[in-house]
Amino acid sequence: MAENLVIYCSDGKITKEQIVSGDLDKVVKEHVVKALELWQPNESDLMVFMTKNEAELSAPLSKELLERVRAYAPVRKGDKVMFDLPVYVISYKIEQRSQNEYKDRAIIMISPYINEELKRQVEEWSKEFTTSSLAAERMSE
Repeated sequence: MAENLVIYCSDGKITKEQIVSGDLDKVVKEHVVKALELWQPNESDLMVFMTKNEAELSAPLSKELLERVRAYAPVRKGDKVMFDLPVYVISYKIEQRSQNEYKDRAIIMISPYINEELKRQVEEWSKEFTTSSLAAERMSE
């Protein structure tokens, strides 16, 4: 059964992190329901979206690790293996900074769990996501 990384992050700090077994789509849906409990509809929008982030692992990969990333079309570039990792973001505390600028203050980020090296990358993405302002174009995607 597949393993998935679930990270709760608020204002650049990881508040909860777990590795959950199960189908990625089902795990995302379960955490959307959990986000509904955290969401304050009078204060913020609620958004769920999927993106693909470029991930990298140190080469060479073990057979087991290669099997975990094979579905994401990995490509070797020098001493790195690059691939696009699906990442789901459930944003339940969005602050409007100006008419065209928003900041996601609290999110749940979910991705397939590959290994500890990639887990650290996803942790950094979640921290960056909740500390930087995002343009309205991203919000309307």
